[in-house]
Amino acid sequence: MIASVVATLDSLVGDVQHIVDEFRNEPGIEIGVVGKGARRVPITIDSPVPDALEETTKRLQECRGVAFVDVVFVHFEDESASPAATHSGKMNHS
Repeated sequence: MIASVVATLDSLVGDVQHIVDEFRNEPGIEIGVVGKGARRVPITIDSPVPDALEETTKRLQECRGVAFVDVVFVHFEDESASPAATHSGKMNHS
């Protein structure tokens, strides 16, 4: 499961870098480009299960200086529901 979220920081936060560094300590997180003085931090979360994704999002929300976290996109791939490949490598949709 992969999710894209955006953490919006409080307007009173001075140095954004300490918050970004705290985010980087979370497992399965990748931080997008954060410009100087930015108030929004794009984040990708790679999580093995939906519960872990929710827990990570909650921990981000609880970081000092974070106003809120918006979930922008969630991709869940259920491999058991994927069509099987044939011997030729083409997908069997029947």
